[in-house]
Amino acid sequence: MQTLAILSKSTKQGVSVWRFVQTDDNQFFAFGGCKPACKSFASITELRSYYKALFTKYGYEPGLVPTKPAKKAMFLSDPWSTQLPIHLQDELEALSA
Repeated sequence: MQTLAILSKSTKQGVSVWRFVQTDDNQFFAFGGCKPACKSFASITELRSYYKALFTKYGYEPGLVPTKPAKKAMFLSDPWSTQLPIHLQDELEALSA
């Protein structure tokens, strides 16, 4: 099996990736999406037209789109709103860094 192309885009559900492949016996497939799907094509021409539709109409980009890094929650401690002794507050603050 040979990968001919990869298209991807970021969506609300995550990254949607479509792979376009040709098998050793000259069959053509596209598989992927947020809800995984597989489509077969009778010829390379049909495969190319589906590729163009995803690229032009639906905003997919060639290759893999980088994912957004998860935001790390910042721990903001307020030393005035705790009843812990100072040395324990310092230990907790050191752990959150």
